[in-house]
Amino acid sequence: MDRSDPRTTYGDLYEAEHRHEVEPDRFDELVDGEPFTTGWVTVASVLDGEGRLLLIYDEDDESWMLPGGTLQPGESLTESVVREVDEEAGVPIVPQRPHSAIESVCTDGERSAAFTVVGFEATPVSTTVGSDLGVDDESITDAAWFAELPEPLFARDHAEALFERARTGSR
Repeated sequence: MDRSDPRTTYGDLYEAEHRHEVEPDRFDELVDGEPFTTGWVTVASVLDGEGRLLLIYDEDDESWMLPGGTLQPGESLTESVVREVDEEAGVPIVPQRPHSAIESVCTDGERSAAFTVVGFEATPVSTTVGSDLGVDDESITDAAWFAELPEPLFARDHAEALFERARTGSR
């Protein structure tokens, strides 16, 4: 299981920090969640042979987003991204390399906690989208291929950077 930080291996990653200030009660609730307890989330910029990007639609967030999610115990970053894309979109992938590392920091003004979102470039094994999207409590209602990024798009800056890097082969 390799959970090594890709920032120690790749000097050309798109990096950013997103800070979110919340009320103390909300902070306590958030930091008990999987992203904060594992410290890692993976997402994928999956491009098909026509250069289209795979996205999922989350009904609760009312937006399209890159497929991905939290690492499970014993998983590597690459194992996580493969599992998450398959669970959320029903598309098997071969991950290439990471292109981004986004630090997501939550604070209540006095305390802070963080996790890192690692964005991978990936190639689909098949472009057929699954019919059983998401798991248990997820509200994923659609998965589709896009030639252009749609509105609304969750974490647009990150998605745009990953899409561009995967399209152009930026290393």
